[in-house]
Amino acid sequence: MGSDRFCLACGAPLAADDVAIYLKLVSRTDRKFLCLDCLGNKLQCGREPLEKLIAYYRQSGNCALFR
Repeated sequence: MGSDRFCLACGAPLAADDVAIYLKLVSRTDRKFLCLDCLGNKLQCGREPLEKLIAYYRQSGNCALFR
């Protein structure tokens, strides 16, 4: 999950958490991703619930995408 990845919709650079939450919620096979803002718009939930999910998965330690 390198820093050379950019959001498919807005072109913003992607962090590892952006890619991980996209893989977790949308598709494990995609190779192009959305940033948290664009993913929040697509899922009609906004950025904050996604940030809470990321924190939950990190704290739980059960998801390999967030280690």
